[in-house]
Amino acid sequence: MDLSRIKIFNVRYEGYADGSIKFFSDLIRDLTGYDKEDFNGGKVTWTGIIYPQDLDSAKEAFKAGLKGDKTYEREYRIIAKDGEIKWILELSQIICDDQGKIKTVSGLLLDCTYQKKLEEEEKRHKRLEGKYLNFMLGNEEFGLRVDKIKEIIQMVEITAIPETKEYVKGVINLRGKVIPVVDLALKLGLATNGTQHQTKCIIISEMPGNKGLAGIIADSVLDIAFIQGQDIDDAVQNHFHADYIFGLAKTDRGISILLDINRTLIPEEIILEGEFSQEAPSP
Repeated sequence: MDLSRIKIFNVRYEGYADGSIKFFSDLIRDLTGYDKEDFNGGKVTWTGIIYPQDLDSAKEAFKAGLKGDKTYEREYRIIAKDGEIKWILELSQIICDDQGKIKTVSGLLLDCTYQKKLEEEEKRHKRLEGKYLNFMLGNEEFGLRVDKIKEIIQMVEITAIPETKEYVKGVINLRGKVIPVVDLALKLGLATNGTQHQTKCIIISEMPGNKGLAGIIADSVLDIAFIQGQDIDDAVQNHFHADYIFGLAKTDRGISILLDINRTLIPEEIILEGEFSQEAPSP
């Protein structure tokens, strides 16, 4: 880990075999929000503020150090007094008596929260960035990851299927395969903009769970563009289409709404059980 952005509190401590801990610096308050007397008097325990999901791995790191050279390094999260979650890098040494029993554990605590946030942000960027097909539905621009798209075809006649969802317009025969077609603008409640038929197209995409292909009616296709991860905001909980999207991307035209295909083309909503198969019947 790059230590250049780690805040070193130099909080020396000693831990004891009974699980108690003693801090020697008031800086522990800056790190945790608790006074050293809270820990030293047993009012607060260190394991008690470790993030529950990290407790097992922290204990395993200690056990590995005990079996090895009696030193260990471990990263874990703590929950500060005000509820803030912080990442801790702990560098410690185990002191044993002549019989090999633990006498004390002494070490240093470092706040690596800032570095961890940078690492998580970098992971987020790599997860989101990639090539996207941008297209129009009504007056809004949407995007789909290119790796989910099989092809784009001109608008063709769609055969209606009874007793399906209103936004399932029917099926098409694409080179011997029966493909359901979804009017996504209708599903999302978007107003139509009077797009002429000749600009409409059908985007053929994979459905989740290897359930075959489905088509999405688009008013027009704009382009295929590589979008950097830092240009995508994945905080979409309050967006009108939050149930169907995973991000909002900044483009030269404005904002492209990135569709989550796993929540948009749900096979159980599109295909009636036994209504048709992907293979079209022979003439």
